[in-house]
Amino acid sequence: MQEFDTSKHSRADIDAALTARPTESLANVEAVVRDILADVRARGDEAVVDYTRRFDWPEATASTLEVSQSDLIRANGTMEAAALAAPRVAAENITNFHRAEMGQLQSWMKSTGPGRILGQVIQPVKRVGIYVPGGKAFYPSTVLMAAIPARVAGVEEIVLCTPAGKDGDLHPLIKALAYEHVDRVFKIGGAQAIGAMAYGTDTVPRVDVIVGPGNDYVNIAKRMVYGEVGIDMLAGPSEVGIIADELANPAYVVADLLAQTEHGPENRGVLISPSTKLLDVCKQELVTQRAKLSRQAILRATDANLIFIKTTSLAEAVDLSNTLAPEHLELCVAEPLSILGSIRNAGAILLGENTSAPSGDYIAGPSHTLPTAGTARFSSPLSCDTFLKRSSVIYHDAATAAAYAADIAAFATAEGFDAHAAAALVRKPQ
Repeated sequence: MQEFDTSKHSRADIDAALTARPTESLANVEAVVRDILADVRARGDEAVVDYTRRFDWPEATASTLEVSQSDLIRANGTMEAAALAAPRVAAENITNFHRAEMGQLQSWMKSTGPGRILGQVIQPVKRVGIYVPGGKAFYPSTVLMAAIPARVAGVEEIVLCTPAGKDGDLHPLIKALAYEHVDRVFKIGGAQAIGAMAYGTDTVPRVDVIVGPGNDYVNIAKRMVYGEVGIDMLAGPSEVGIIADELANPAYVVADLLAQTEHGPENRGVLISPSTKLLDVCKQELVTQRAKLSRQAILRATDANLIFIKTTSLAEAVDLSNTLAPEHLELCVAEPLSILGSIRNAGAILLGENTSAPSGDYIAGPSHTLPTAGTARFSSPLSCDTFLKRSSVIYHDAATAAAYAADIAAFATAEGFDAHAAAALVRKPQ
């Protein structure tokens, strides 16, 4: 664990710790991903099957990459009602949130003067690809958090890729939820899944946008195919920042730090507080709670990524949080609304100590696919907007075209484009 006190440590040192990222070179990963993508583009299904056999399940064939509708129906129908109860509550909340969001995203047109109309047409993309990670854990929640906003946005077809186990099967809850929210499911993981969805193969259709979290191979693949398709973001290791005052419950604070760091050893948690007492109690609580949890190896490895910072004030805590720009930001303070307006950088802002990051991960409604690694400085969460594109609408009548002709020609001539100037002037009566 790293510990800082703003009255004793320099702001430069604290900022360096908050903005530090893994330093190991990704050059080897990038080279592997580049080769995989080129191979998938060239050989299509044949390459996808080869990599799937190598990395996931040895018996893969092109004809078995897609999960049949009958398999999805069977998984959904045989799932115990209790197992589907919570996902269906979550699905309702996610749907309601994104329907409210869509209410704010409307096409518009208006007259801006005689003979002039301006506007914007907002339309969904046609086909979306969702990547759901596998391997160390499985994430049925990601099915909901990615598919539902796409569906609410009006996307026509949703394709899902996720790696199968060695037996060639998927977790039954993944299949059950995919049946309810996705059109087609493929048992493909890693960079080869991203390549298949970006370029299309005989089996996997080419999509317009790829979304979903993943490891370095997946994120680098998404970065490399951007431009061929749209992507949501490069969602990396998870993180939580917590601003807590002296009234915060230490048990809640520590539970949330541990919850967000159990994903893997790269994940981190940052606690920022003006209360020395709270920080000291949380250090003891951390030892007590961690001893009771099952993912001990990961949590011990993650300990190096825990940062506790003592500040002189709540305002200073907010300032440091804006530097961190965390994926999840919990405001465990008595009056969270009083500082909400000062929060500039965060993926999801959770108000009050009873609103945990896991509530945002699973049940609240907004998508849990959030900007990580400080990218909340310029990125937004996955939303309906991720799946929408805008077209500008412009109308000029003859009089307006004539009135603007000289100005357009002057601008075009200044840039050296006489054909542009001529196209404007031809509409001006001589």
